[in-house]
Amino acid sequence: MKMNHMRSLAVPVFVLIFAGCAASQSQTASLGNRHVKSSADGGKPDNAIGYASEGNLAAVGNKENMFTEPLDPALREKGVTEEDWRMVQTTLRERWHLMGTGDFKKAIAELNESLFFQKGCVAVYAEYGAKGGQKAITIYTREVWDSLPR
Repeated sequence: MKMNHMRSLAVPVFVLIFAGCAASQSQTASLGNRHVKSSADGGKPDNAIGYASEGNLAAVGNKENMFTEPLDPALREKGVTEEDWRMVQTTLRERWHLMGTGDFKKAIAELNESLFFQKGCVAVYAEYGAKGGQKAITIYTREVWDSLPR
């Protein structure tokens, strides 16, 4: 009986330990939580100039409540307008799906081509959450992106 009790405690403890870990930030980061300030809660990394997330409990929420972060002043300084930012938010909402990341990642690639590269920025897929899988977009200047390890 004690052994089963210990096993049931191990999973929540592991999740709590993992959730507190720092998120990966590299050009090749592709597994686990990445490109966010907090692995558990998301948020814009200190070296980024833009960020938008699906928020918490997106699976049971309304898409209009996703990707609602305001245009960051640092991103505005790079030439992204309020209209551009609304288009980014709308695109992310339309391409977000509860299961799978393919369409969402394609949307970010398209936003890079149509907007961010022209402004000297690079947008990347970001992920956070205790179980992972909560989607976000993080935008870096080209200089900061190029300085990240591969």
